[in-house]
Amino acid sequence: MTETAVPRVDFGALNYAILVLYLVAMVAIGWWARGRAKSTSGFFVGEGKLHYVLVGLSLLATYLSALTMMALPRVSFGQDDFIWTVQLPCLIITALVITRFVLPRLREANVVSVYEFLEQRIHVSVRLITSAAFLVLSVGRMALNLFLPALALHTILGFDLPTTIVVIAVVVIAFSYIGGIVAVIWTDAIMAVIFTLGAIVSVVSILSGIGLERFADIASEHHKFRTFVWDLDWTKKATLWFVLETIFQTIRIYGTQQDMTQRYMATESTAKANRSVWLAILGYIPLGFLFYFLGTALFVFYQAHPDPVVPTLMARKGYADAVYPWFIVTQLPTGLSGFMVVAIFAASMSTLSSSLNSGATVMVEDFYKRLFRRDRSDRHYLMVARVLTAFFGALAIAAGLALIGRVEQAQDTWNKVMGVSTCGVLGLMALAILPFRVNTWAALTGFLCACACLLYVTTQTKIIFLLWPVITSTVCFGVALALHALLPSEPSAAKAAPASGAPK
Repeated sequence: MTETAVPRVDFGALNYAILVLYLVAMVAIGWWARGRAKSTSGFFVGEGKLHYVLVGLSLLATYLSALTMMALPRVSFGQDDFIWTVQLPCLIITALVITRFVLPRLREANVVSVYEFLEQRIHVSVRLITSAAFLVLSVGRMALNLFLPALALHTILGFDLPTTIVVIAVVVIAFSYIGGIVAVIWTDAIMAVIFTLGAIVSVVSILSGIGLERFADIASEHHKFRTFVWDLDWTKKATLWFVLETIFQTIRIYGTQQDMTQRYMATESTAKANRSVWLAILGYIPLGFLFYFLGTALFVFYQAHPDPVVPTLMARKGYADAVYPWFIVTQLPTGLSGFMVVAIFAASMSTLSSSLNSGATVMVEDFYKRLFRRDRSDRHYLMVARVLTAFFGALAIAAGLALIGRVEQAQDTWNKVMGVSTCGVLGLMALAILPFRVNTWAALTGFLCACACLLYVTTQTKIIFLLWPVITSTVCFGVALALHALLPSEPSAAKAAPASGAPK
């Protein structure tokens, strides 16, 4: 069957004006926040004086990336229907674990980098391995969050692909470089509001045009509210696997990723940091349902109003995420469609800004200060942090541009990068928060076994990717505990010396 060509849509002067105004406003916020970024404490954690609501919205925006904003509607639009929504209530477990066990320990340790905590509790080698893995993960995530939204806008609006990637990145680099974490958190909070309103507007627009009764009839006829899959086949998507993957993966994200944990230090107290986590997670649960429901609404809309372009987008690997943007620019009025494209930019930029600031933090705290320059002035470290912010941004641009022409490999490459760079990290954090200090060699051996297990699972079995983090984290934790019981205990003096930010 011949595919329908995707026509380019005229974006219009008003929409361009809205987009430019938004980009200028983001840079202006960075300039406004520069006064709070005159020290490393201000640049990295806002001197610990940011309001918990702002921090919570920032956590929400960072977690809900541009990939998620476009992917969730695509998932429910397609054959998966509502089966992924079983993940959302499981986030309550994540919030309980993070606020009860992880966040208080990180605040007590007084660390800027979460990986410094792993050094305190296990060994410096673990700190360096996990921080390096985070940097690799961040570059890959930034590249995809630049490339895929830019690709969607290029496909339907004709935006020049390299230019779009560079413009998004340069704006984010600018306000992150100038304003540090304060600018990042404020812009994240604004972006969270923008893409939430955008999704609500889209759903209301569809429902008002079709009517609730007709919407329900079409959705039910095509079984679009199918939620549970009761199957124990390790190679298939099933409800139990979604639940396990969500618990393990979200605890890893909220408990071991620097772009999330760094925000816990930006509030005035542990209690307020806990409120930020609860705000982010309780906010994401209805928002996740909203984006899945949006996908169902889009499906119903195009059943009622067939468009030959939509099957073409769904059939081309890497282009299915453009269905939502296609609806925006073809069905919404000028001005409103410009606001909605801004929402896509916002979701992309929130992930990028968080990764830039946290990446610079890791490079300064875990590598530059820890390994090379431990006795320089705070002003020196602030200068290095700003330089590394720009450097990390340049890496993201290069990685995003490198994906041009490789759209079919982009998602597969990301899955591999994420699998390798997150392997065993949750297991190491679980070992670190135990009330006793685990033997260093036991922890390292557990981590290596997790890596070997991942290699085996991904190359020699057909186990679904949902179970990869469950298996590797369990192997790391289980092997380490077993070896700890067999190996002689280490003297307390063997504990790694705290780095400059930790309590003496």
